[in-house]
Amino acid sequence: MKINFLLPHTRLSGGVKALLEYANRLHKGEHDIRVFVPGKKLKWYHLSSRWNARNRGLQTLPSKTVDWMDNTLSIELLPESGGHYLPDSDILVASAWQNAEFASRLPPQKGTLFYFVLHYESLWTRHKNLAKKTYDLSCQILTCSTWLKNILLEKHDQTAEVLIIPVDREVFFCNKKKWNVIRRVAMLHHDYDWKGFLEGIEAIKQVKAQGYKVELVVFGEKLENPKPLFKKVGFNFEYHYRPTRKILQEIYVSCDIYLCPSWYEGLGLPSMEAMACRCALVTANTGGCLDYAVHGETALVSPSRDTKSLSDNIIRLLNDEGLMKLISQKGYEKISKINWQESCDQLVHLFNKIKKI
Repeated sequence: MKINFLLPHTRLSGGVKALLEYANRLHKGEHDIRVFVPGKKLKWYHLSSRWNARNRGLQTLPSKTVDWMDNTLSIELLPESGGHYLPDSDILVASAWQNAEFASRLPPQKGTLFYFVLHYESLWTRHKNLAKKTYDLSCQILTCSTWLKNILLEKHDQTAEVLIIPVDREVFFCNKKKWNVIRRVAMLHHDYDWKGFLEGIEAIKQVKAQGYKVELVVFGEKLENPKPLFKKVGFNFEYHYRPTRKILQEIYVSCDIYLCPSWYEGLGLPSMEAMACRCALVTANTGGCLDYAVHGETALVSPSRDTKSLSDNIIRLLNDEGLMKLISQKGYEKISKINWQESCDQLVHLFNKIKKI
């Protein structure tokens, strides 16, 4: 099959990472795969830049442009409004509301459109109404969690197929867990408010205020120098900027608890990666996490934006090593059941099913 993937960008993010993983794996399965990124929309007064971009046409970047995962596919940049540069295909997979809107205007020969909804973007984008309109498009809709499937059905009367994105078990694993005397808590830093970094910090402060010793380990790709963060939160912590996948695996393995304070997540891959590395998960109810986070079994789940509950759940694990190890093991087993081969087979089955109609 000829399958084109439309990505919103090539920066590190859970959604882009997942789609590139699907693209690379389907490519190894002998499908004809190409990956495109639409060009940035330039302002009206950038006339010369717009003209030059159109003259250059389709640009191809080497696979190593994506240096944060094992990518073997070239990245092709479409000029602004360059739909005619997109080759004909059997299937066109779009993610992010801007790409879905763009793809929906293309002629049928560009491929049957599959809109992979990886988050309910109208919750946080500045263009809420435009994002919402894309959920009403007449196309095949995929999504990555039961929470998103239910939202699309309830708010847009859309039926979606769920593909829970797996963790790469060759990268994120832990053969034997070593527990720390002073517990280490890992957390993601992001500059989006809804990622809950400040709520996570507040939960850690509440834990410390009750006399417990924990070591906070933060990683992220938005801020190279963490000093402003140290100043803002009032204490220093271990910080890793843009860790490679190997270093990220080592971070997870070195920690006892993974804290996810996000207000909402389409799925939440970092939590799943940490669980694959046998961290005990303490998470807010992000919606998407409920496909793998079962309270009291595979995780301890708090209400969204409830820092007191998050800190109480961390303390609960600090006081009960048996519970921490049980949640670690059950979480590990849960994530182990979600594998890439089955997910890719399911995706190809959906593609073939539509082609036969």
